[in-house]
Amino acid sequence: MTKNTITTIEGLAALINETMASKEDIKEVKEDVTALRSEMRAGFDRIEHLLLEEQKRKIENLETRMKKLEDALAV
Repeated sequence: MTKNTITTIEGLAALINETMASKEDIKEVKEDVTALRSEMRAGFDRIEHLLLEEQKRKIENLETRMKKLEDALAV
């Protein structure tokens, strides 16, 4: 790979135009990031819901077992 040496302002301007992202490019990237963030948030919300449901189920099971134990000890 050869290394180009910039010797003029015009050369620098051409290099900048070739390598810099435009406002439209940045806007598109921001939109993509926003969409991905929304998808991630939805996924985390789903996981949180599943974990809360599992915890609720375990607590209900524990309450049922404690009630059985209370009834057995009351006899």
